[in-house]
Amino acid sequence: MPHHLIAQPQEPAPLLLSPEQQDALTHCLARFGQEPGGLLPLLHSLQNALGFIPRAAVPAIAEALNLSRAEVHGVVSYYPHLREQPLGRTLIQICRAEACKSRGGDALFAHAQAALGCQAHGTSADGSVTLEPVYCLGLCAQSPALMVDESKVHAQMTADRLDSLLKGIQQKRLETKADEAQEAIENEAVAATRIYVPRDATALAVGADAVAQALQRECAARGLAVELVRNGSRGLLWLETLVEVETAQGRVAYGPVQAADVAGLLDAGMLQGRPHALCHGLTEQIPYLARQERLTFARVGLIDPLSLQDYEAHGGWQGLKAAAAMAPEAVVQQVLDSGLRGRGGAAFPAGIKWKTVAAAKGTQKYIACNADEGDSGTFADRLLMEGDPFCLIEGMAIAGLAVGATQGYIYVRSEYPHAIVTLNEAIARATAAGWLGRNVAGSGKAFALQVRVGAGSYVCGEETAMLESIEGRRGIVRAKPPLPAIEGLFGKPTVINNVITLATVPIIMARGAAFYQGYGMGRSRGTLPFQLAGNIARGGLVEKAFGLSLRELVEDFGGGTATGRPVKAIQVGGPLGSYVAPGDWDDPLDYEAYAAKGNVVGHGGLVVHDDSADMAQLARYAMEFCAIESCGKCTPCRIGSTRGVEVIDRITTNTGAAHAANVALLESLCDTMEGGSLCAMGGMTPYPVRSALRHYPQDFGIDSAQTVTPV
Repeated sequence: MPHHLIAQPQEPAPLLLSPEQQDALTHCLARFGQEPGGLLPLLHSLQNALGFIPRAAVPAIAEALNLSRAEVHGVVSYYPHLREQPLGRTLIQICRAEACKSRGGDALFAHAQAALGCQAHGTSADGSVTLEPVYCLGLCAQSPALMVDESKVHAQMTADRLDSLLKGIQQKRLETKADEAQEAIENEAVAATRIYVPRDATALAVGADAVAQALQRECAARGLAVELVRNGSRGLLWLETLVEVETAQGRVAYGPVQAADVAGLLDAGMLQGRPHALCHGLTEQIPYLARQERLTFARVGLIDPLSLQDYEAHGGWQGLKAAAAMAPEAVVQQVLDSGLRGRGGAAFPAGIKWKTVAAAKGTQKYIACNADEGDSGTFADRLLMEGDPFCLIEGMAIAGLAVGATQGYIYVRSEYPHAIVTLNEAIARATAAGWLGRNVAGSGKAFALQVRVGAGSYVCGEETAMLESIEGRRGIVRAKPPLPAIEGLFGKPTVINNVITLATVPIIMARGAAFYQGYGMGRSRGTLPFQLAGNIARGGLVEKAFGLSLRELVEDFGGGTATGRPVKAIQVGGPLGSYVAPGDWDDPLDYEAYAAKGNVVGHGGLVVHDDSADMAQLARYAMEFCAIESCGKCTPCRIGSTRGVEVIDRITTNTGAAHAANVALLESLCDTMEGGSLCAMGGMTPYPVRSALRHYPQDFGIDSAQTVTPV
C-alpha cells in the first residue's frame, strides 16, 4: 500500500487554558514562581481560584519553576486534596477516622452515599455535591464530623442533620462560609459587660457563630451594652458552645449554648452571672478544668487569640525577651535542663536537637514546626494554633535565636482552615510589632515565619516527608542518615519540633528549667495535653503532669462512654498506637513505662470504644489506613498493609486449620512490617493490629484455648 494511504498516528490536540484559567495561572506564577519550594503553595492558590488544577497548566508551571512536567504532575497526583477535575458545586468531606468510627461515622458515610446516589469521590447526578472521605478533621471529641467546601465544619452529625444539610445545599440555601460569617463583631471599648464566645473550630462546628450573632442581635434590641470577645476554646468540648460572662467574681460559664437559648439566658440574668439550667458557675471552678495543670495551655480560652495586648497581659513574650538577652548556648541549655521531650510522638529530647543544629556549620538554618496533626483522637495542636497562636510564634522565635536560624515554616494540614487563617494573621501582627522580622525583640537578630499548607497526606507528619512537602515535592520519606539536624530543609541544618513542643518553650524560658522539671515523673518531665475523644461522655483536652492513669482520664475526667455502655478498648497514640490492655489502664502514663509494654504515649490522644466495638474490624482498618496513606517508598509498608487487609478478612471468614494458619501469617506479616519499614507508618501499623489480636482474641474468632503471640 502506498505510504500516503497508510493511517498515520494522530497527535493529540493540545490542551488549552481558558482566558480565566490563564489569568489565574499568571497571577499564581507571579506570586509563587520564585519562592523556594513554591510548587505546593502555587498549586493550592490555583486550585482555590479555579476549583481544580487544569492539566493544561502543568507545562507552564514546569517551565516557570524549572521542573519537569512529570515532577509537577507527580505532586498534583500524589496529594489527595489536589484535584485535576472540577468538583460538584459543593464539596462534603466526612471523617472516616477511628474517633468518628466510634460514634457511627461509617454509618453516616453510608447514609450520605445513599442520599446522594454516589460513591466516595463521586458527585451526585444533579452536580450539586461531591462526596469525599477525610482522615481526620481534628473534631475527634465531637464526632462524627464533616466539612463543607474545605471551610465550614460540622460536628455531632446524625443522619437527620446530614439530610437537612444536603437539602439546604441542593436548594442553594447553604450557610455563608465560615470566613465570611466571621464579621467584625468586636465592639469599641465601652463600659459594657464582656462576653466570650469561642471562635475555635470545635465551637464553630456546633454553631458558635450563630450564638455570637444572636447575642449581639438580642442585646442590641434590649439596649444592653456588651463587648463580645471571640476567644479560643477552653477544651471542655462537650460544653461547646461555651459562653462566658465576665463578672466581679470571675468568668461564669454557660453551655452548651445554642442560638435559640440566648433570649432565655438573658431573661434569667446571664449578664449578671445568675443561675440557669445551662450555668456551670465560675469557669475556673469547673472540676474538669480546676484539676488540670495548665502550663502550655495557660492562655487558651482566656484571651482573644489575635490580641497582642491580651497576649502580653497574660505573660506573653517574657520567654522571648529572656532569650534575646541571653547567649544562644544558654538558651539551648535551659531547654536541655528542662527535660522537655518532643510532644509529637517520638519523645526525643528537644534540647539535643537544638544543640545539634546550633553546632552544625552553615550560614542558613531553619526551624520547621510540624503541625500536620493527622492522628485520630488528637486536636491539641489545632486548639493551640487557633486559641493562642502567638505562643507558638514565640517558641519558634526563641528556637531561631538559640540555633542561629533566620527562617521558620509552620507546616499545617489542609484540614485545618481556621488554624491557617489565624496563624497567618498572627504572624502578620507579630511581625508588625517587632516580635518577628529583622530585629526580633530588640535582639539584633532576624527571624521570619511562613505557613505552608499540606494537602491531605498523613505520612507528611513524618519529619522527612514533611520536609519534602515544604520543598514542593511529593511527601516521600527520606532515608536517614543524614539527620535533618545536619541536612534538613533545602539541605540545611533544621530543627524540627511539633506545635506543643515549641509552644512549651516560652514558659520554660520565662519561669526557668527547674520550674518545668517540677512536673512529671522519671524521664517524662512537665505536662502533656491529653485529648479525650471517640465514644466518651466528656471529650476534650486535659493538660496534666505525666503520671496519671488512663482510667483517671477516661472515667474521672471523661465520665465513661457517651453511650453509657462499658468501655471496651482505649487506643493511645493515634492510628499507629496500640490498644492498651484493660489490665494496664491503672498504670501511670509515662514514656518509658508505656514503651516497656509495647505501647506509645504519642501525642497524648485517646480514642475510646464501648463494648459494641469489633476489634477485628478496627485492626483491619489500621491496615487499610496504612495502605491508603503509605507514601509507597518501601515494600513492607506499601504491600504489607494491603496483604494485612486480606489476611484479616480471611481470619474473620475462615475456621479450623485455615483460621489458625492465617493468624500465624498475620503475626509474621506484622514482624516484617515492624522490622523492615522505612518509617513509623509501616513500622507501627502492627501496634494496633497486634494489641487488638492479643487483648481481644474473641473478636478474631480465637477461643481461650488458643494462644496469641505477645506484642
